[in-house]
Amino acid sequence: MKARLLLWMIATRNSFVALLPLTFLRVIAELILNFPWLYYQQSMDHWLGSDWREPLRQIIDNSFTLFGLLLAAIVSAQLVFRMPSLTKHREIAPPLMVAISAVINFLIITVSLPNISPIEFSAEVILLGIVIGLLSAELMLWAARKPYFDLLNLPVDTDTTFYQAMRLSPSIILSGIIFFTTALILTKTPDFPNFTQLIIDWTQTNEYGTWILGSFVALMNQLFWFVGLHGSIFLYSAADGALFLANLDAGFNDSTLAFSILFNNFVLLGGSGATLGLLIAIFIVTRRGAQNKIAKISIVPSLFNINDILIYGLPIVFNPFYLIPFVLIPVLLMLISLVALQFGFITIYDSAIVGWTTPPLLSGWLLTESWRGVALQVLLIAISTLSYLPFVKKAEKHRQKESLDAFKQASDTIIKVGNSRQKIVTRQDKVGMIARDLAVDMQNAIRQNSLTLVYQPKHDRQGHIVGVEALLRWTHPRYGFISPIVIIAVAEDSELIHHLGRWVIKQACACKARWNNAGYKALTVAVNISPLQLTDKDLPFYITKYINDYGIEAEELELEITESSEIPDTSLTDLILQQLVETGVHLAMDDFGMGYSSLLYMRRFQVNAIKIDGSITRDVLVNDTNADIVRTICSLGKAQKVHVVAEYVETKEQREVLSEMGCDIFQGYYHSPPIAESDCQNYFQLHNGLVQGKLSI
Repeated sequence: MKARLLLWMIATRNSFVALLPLTFLRVIAELILNFPWLYYQQSMDHWLGSDWREPLRQIIDNSFTLFGLLLAAIVSAQLVFRMPSLTKHREIAPPLMVAISAVINFLIITVSLPNISPIEFSAEVILLGIVIGLLSAELMLWAARKPYFDLLNLPVDTDTTFYQAMRLSPSIILSGIIFFTTALILTKTPDFPNFTQLIIDWTQTNEYGTWILGSFVALMNQLFWFVGLHGSIFLYSAADGALFLANLDAGFNDSTLAFSILFNNFVLLGGSGATLGLLIAIFIVTRRGAQNKIAKISIVPSLFNINDILIYGLPIVFNPFYLIPFVLIPVLLMLISLVALQFGFITIYDSAIVGWTTPPLLSGWLLTESWRGVALQVLLIAISTLSYLPFVKKAEKHRQKESLDAFKQASDTIIKVGNSRQKIVTRQDKVGMIARDLAVDMQNAIRQNSLTLVYQPKHDRQGHIVGVEALLRWTHPRYGFISPIVIIAVAEDSELIHHLGRWVIKQACACKARWNNAGYKALTVAVNISPLQLTDKDLPFYITKYINDYGIEAEELELEITESSEIPDTSLTDLILQQLVETGVHLAMDDFGMGYSSLLYMRRFQVNAIKIDGSITRDVLVNDTNADIVRTICSLGKAQKVHVVAEYVETKEQREVLSEMGCDIFQGYYHSPPIAESDCQNYFQLHNGLVQGKLSI
């Protein structure tokens, strides 16, 4: 039951988030309509006429005309979508059909109940939308699992939409009948006492009534907002707005002062929850990440006391990290404001020119006609900020952990599924979202040269250095080290592989030119290229360009074509391979023996080296089959007069055995891990006597 309640909460919150476009529309319209600058209002009257406000009011009203109806549909669809365990054998109730059921049930209830319109934005309609959405989904899931409701028993090869509509029609009709019966019962139920009016009447006769009423309103407003409901709408609906329209106690300096003036301008600074302080706290704690981005988006609306974006986007709704400050900070600010008012620190004058969208500080000055109002608001914002700070830190720490965990899961998934996977960036789950985010960041990293190359030395049988392999590294600002497998997978799937490949080749050529100037011209630099790069018709041009730009010889560059995925069998690929050979660069087959058609590829293009896959060489001492594979590849290499490179060489014994089997070049941690360019020349100098020229077979 606890898990189901959590699903209900998530579905409700996400439904309000899904309706954010309506919120954006309302926010923009309200800012244009209520922009708190007299000259602006007068200018708009002059330019557009006195009736320019009416279309905006209609936009605001109409944007929420069907809010409850949409809420019911989205809540039901969200709930069904998030219950995969109920639909693992077959799609019992598609979200679209459940949403249709919820819409029908909503119309049945609202039409049947008196004093409720299905096309208005009110507390009752919002609550009905949520409740009907949740109950409709639960009813549909229950009824759709019962085979006796599938009256027509259509074959599964029927048109999918028609099949689902007909199969679920009995369940939808049953659900509608249940809701209609419920509506009839509710019409016969006696009205409940107006508890809100009872509270107001009691506080008006109590010595501490104002303090109690202020705390109660602030508390209830925040609790409504925290569960995703528009607190102001609910409180204004209570007793026809009596909570907000009630006058303050006569013990204060102005008994006719409406309670809402104090609440809107000295408590809800930045919007519900005094979230201007939350924004400042987020900017103090974070420099990047989701919280920081959403806070930036929320700056302008919050300056006008509108914070729906922050509440639903951060989110604050149902977020346990913000429950305590979001609920209690406004109560604290209300009590401080009442103290300031009672003891005469501030005096509030005519408030007619101060709307609820008037920015903080300006509203304090206009309401009190004194610096004291401004000073009080600054104090309240500071208290709000300091109160939010520890909770923001805790939320950010949790967010970073969740982000890293999600990235690790996505990274593991990308690595695990390998080449049998669908395109990662097209997935609609969290893995796909992270992959798309990485693709955008990768594009920026290529543009900003924030990727790096490291180089792993290659040694021949005598231990001489004959070259290095350039290896790509990326330290992401949020996720840290990114596996090269993930980098390539995302680059291939997002069609960034051509740009990434050119960047790597260019950097490797530039590095080789610097080494040539230092006296290490004999060494070769190997660069990995993806088979997909062999569809880039401009690849030979760019390689020739980089070789000429940096003044190196073509034979100093070696392209290692990975054999872990299939090389496209097209005339364009064959042409590009031929053009690469004509440039004079050396070609090598990487991951030889573990791919698709190693021997066939050797027939398609000329290679200078074959590189045995590390999964074979790593276990050569303990796996006889691997040893036989290595011997066979070495015999092939000798027959074809190409170098055989063994990678992942980690021990002296492993190297000696591979050498005896016929391997020519060795690469791995036994000689050196990948090292930065700045450390390479030190390595070359340390092994100066071992630097060797061209290797002969």
